[in-house]
Amino acid sequence: MACAAGVREEIRVLPGGVRFRVHQPAAASVSVAGDFNGWSHTAHPMTRAGDYWTATIRLPPGEYLFTYVVDGTQFITPNGAEVVPDGFGGRNARIVVP
Repeated sequence: MACAAGVREEIRVLPGGVRFRVHQPAAASVSVAGDFNGWSHTAHPMTRAGDYWTATIRLPPGEYLFTYVVDGTQFITPNGAEVVPDGFGGRNARIVVP
């Protein structure tokens, strides 16, 4: 998703890694969980900046599934990302790192 004024969420492949950004003003914590970290709720915590949470994660080329974990229990599928069924009735986001 391209960065533009008013963007609430972003997943962008950059030279230094994949930048994740999500708007969660009421959250006490947000992390990125995916197949690249064994779906860990704690391996990739995001940093708060106002109402937004961000993290940049170095990932080798490949295809990855992920979701956001808010306050350790709530799973949030990113808006604006390609989504795929998770096999449990929910959805995960998909990103391809070239």
